[in-house]
Amino acid sequence: METILDRTKKLAKEKGLSLSELEEKIGIAKTSIYSWKSNIPKGETIQKTADVLDTSTDYLLGRTDDPTPIDVYFRIDMKNVPEEKREDFKKELIMLRDFAFKRLQEEEKKLDDQEKDNGSLSNGVEG
Repeated sequence: METILDRTKKLAKEKGLSLSELEEKIGIAKTSIYSWKSNIPKGETIQKTADVLDTSTDYLLGRTDDPTPIDVYFRIDMKNVPEEKREDFKKELIMLRDFAFKRLQEEEKKLDDQEKDNGSLSNGVEG
């Protein structure tokens, strides 16, 4: 089983950060992260780490294997979702997020195409 140290090291490496740089960014003492092998850091430190690494605290703590930070897109009080339904609920939120992003991209493309069409029309008209 991966520890919070393992997951932090993995994500820091993916972001091109050394652990020293990460410690500096989250405002903790040098070599503090290595103590996470046997000690869980304070909640505030875990949150700052998740923010810098663009992940969720649940991922760092091993509650999920998906490092995607759902809570960046949605602030949902999961205590009202029954434990046995939480994974399905998260999947639904991810589908909703993906659908919304796709629609935004389609709208941006449509606007870009309209601007190109308008530009070519005005360039073709001589006055």
